[in-house]
Amino acid sequence: MRAIIVTRAATIAIVAAIVAACGGAPSAGGPAASGSPSATASAAPVKLKASYGNVSPANLAPFYAKEKGIFLKHGLDVDLSLIDGGAKSMAALLGNSVDVAQLGGTETMSAFVGGGDVVALALFVPVSPWVLMAPSTYKTAADLKGKVVGVASKGGSSEIAAQLCLQRLGLQPSDVTILATGSVANLTAAMLAGQVYAGPGHPPDTAALIKANYKVIVDLAAEKVLATDNVTTVTRQYLSTHKDVLQRYVDSLIEAIAAMKKDKAGTIPVMQKLLNVDDQAALAQTYDYYVTGIFPTYPTPDPNAFKSSRDELTKTNAAVKDLDVTKVIDSSFVDDAKKRNVGGN
Repeated sequence: MRAIIVTRAATIAIVAAIVAACGGAPSAGGPAASGSPSATASAAPVKLKASYGNVSPANLAPFYAKEKGIFLKHGLDVDLSLIDGGAKSMAALLGNSVDVAQLGGTETMSAFVGGGDVVALALFVPVSPWVLMAPSTYKTAADLKGKVVGVASKGGSSEIAAQLCLQRLGLQPSDVTILATGSVANLTAAMLAGQVYAGPGHPPDTAALIKANYKVIVDLAAEKVLATDNVTTVTRQYLSTHKDVLQRYVDSLIEAIAAMKKDKAGTIPVMQKLLNVDDQAALAQTYDYYVTGIFPTYPTPDPNAFKSSRDELTKTNAAVKDLDVTKVIDSSFVDDAKKRNVGGN
């Protein structure tokens, strides 16, 4: 999952860089023909540019939908690309370089209060998947004082998790040095290299960390702490002119979740390609952890989860303190899919 405190000035600067890097304008193609959201008839697929903000199991649904042809089944030609880090991914969305972004709810809320008219359509990780990992020599919370705690990015899901873990240990953020590494992959690499003392992780990274003599010292996943670690976010401008296209996109992701839950053997190779991990035991653990335990059949953007994330985000972005989270949520697409039983019973 991955975030940034998006101010107007910062957004403009980042957007300019990302637009240049990504090649400018988004895909053409307006709404498809009327009728059933998944009806494709003989028309050419609608082109859509989507991004995911981290190499993480949280992004498995769009990756699976792409790999298994589910997007095409729903009449979409999706160009799915990695824009590593929630900050860059949000900048690409605000700069119209992509039409849809898979990133954290914290990025979405920060962007909204910073002037970006964005909205979350689906929530795939409604509870925290994070555990805080430290070397096996760790004994008490005092061992963390003065040490470096790594996170993926400032204001993002991993930093929110780190803050929650510190609270549970009776520590303040000022007791440690928070180091943003840029992405989840970078965070894991920094921990394995000993560049940071501790940091939040989740499968499959936790498997590699445990092999490297790290251990779990706080388990937010076991507590089922509400979270918004991966959401489908769009601009309201795009939503207003592409409702049918977005319904097809959401339908595809819900169908992908349903298919994954029934096909562990077929899902693991897709996960392996996404994560670039060969350890089959770690992949099997990751499947059980995410697909079976975390992904909801219908990824409704839960206001309570957004409120929980907002309250923690306030500690690093005071601008979100009074945010009415319902202004950054549109559950109608998931609700419509549920009425049509897209994900099954």
